[in-house]
Amino acid sequence: MHNENSLYYRDGQLFMDGVSLNAIAERVETPFYCYSSAAITAQIADCQSAFQKLGASIHYAVKANSNLSVLRLMADAGLGADIVSVGELQRALAAGIQPSRIIFSGVGKRRSELLAALQAGIFQFNVESLPELQQLADLCRQQGCTAGVSVRVNPEVDAATHRHITTAIKGSKFGVPLEQLETALDLIVQSEALALHGLAIHLGSQIVDVAPYRKACRRLRNLLNDLRQKGYVITHLDLGGGFGIDYGEGRYLDFHRVADTFHQELQELNVKIAIEPGRSLVGSAGVLVSEVVYRKEVEPLPLLILDAGMNDLMRPALYQAEHRVMPLVESGRPVETCGVVGPICETTDRFLQRTDLPAIQAGERVALLQVGAYGAVMASAYNSRDMIPEVMVSQNRYRLIRRRIPQSDLMAYEMDG
Repeated sequence: MHNENSLYYRDGQLFMDGVSLNAIAERVETPFYCYSSAAITAQIADCQSAFQKLGASIHYAVKANSNLSVLRLMADAGLGADIVSVGELQRALAAGIQPSRIIFSGVGKRRSELLAALQAGIFQFNVESLPELQQLADLCRQQGCTAGVSVRVNPEVDAATHRHITTAIKGSKFGVPLEQLETALDLIVQSEALALHGLAIHLGSQIVDVAPYRKACRRLRNLLNDLRQKGYVITHLDLGGGFGIDYGEGRYLDFHRVADTFHQELQELNVKIAIEPGRSLVGSAGVLVSEVVYRKEVEPLPLLILDAGMNDLMRPALYQAEHRVMPLVESGRPVETCGVVGPICETTDRFLQRTDLPAIQAGERVALLQVGAYGAVMASAYNSRDMIPEVMVSQNRYRLIRRRIPQSDLMAYEMDG
């Protein structure tokens, strides 16, 4: 689960697979995202191998990275999709993911989005509130169709991750509270327009320990047995994703450990299992290539000011995340302690408060690691900056998979006067 498997130095140059990142930077203006298709496909294969014993269906969480070229890798591998908007539905379908393998999650599905998903014939809606469930039933009756439904429950399990990516604690906006679950199930069972599949959960993101999953599985097992005794027919469990990757601290969650935990806790329930990995399939496969605009000599530490900013990579500002940095050229200079910041007019535009690097000068380039997930998809044009390109490396070659979107294009959408 390390993108260093794809990154290495050859003759002093940093390569991704068989391509020099500096060579790409000579042709694609920095900053830009660059992904290894080999790293993504290797992660997909590892995930499929781990969950094969469960017969689990794998639905890629599109929100992690929704580039069409990334989605096509998922489609080619036979994965389904977990979507949270009609835009992600459109992307998944355009990439060749079959509607019968699409699950629609999310707390605020608009009526138009529910309708589009119904018309596409997706496999399942993970409903997260009683009002959403009622609206879906009404739409199905109007359209003369049936929707497969699982109820996302809130198991009240703290995944012990960052507070901004914890989703299953009491009071969360996500999921149906346990005290409302039977009301939701009754609405489904009593509706001729809805077909009950089962229950869904999602504990959060960047979880690096199996303990929260084990706890959630045991609560689900007890809950499912209780519901079956009351006559509810539960045939599916959607266990979500959130499997953490290594951001440089050596802590991550191996697919096989998660699969073994699910198997130990749920194997006797006779249900179909679905999982929704996102970050764990693409996060370690991407880098953000950036150039040092200035080297600023200040106390207590010198600062490297990059041409990439928080608008390009939001995770450090939003989650206080840290992404390790590698120079694109080995200089042999002594290692120094410095800070790494961006050009945006915000104090939070800081990638690393303190890190050790060979002394890097203005005009040299670096790569920020593990940015394949929640990087490009969260980017904005804040400070009226361009939306930066994305590149895919495959079989010793690279190609542009999203062109730069300059301000002239962005301004064309605005009405002046």
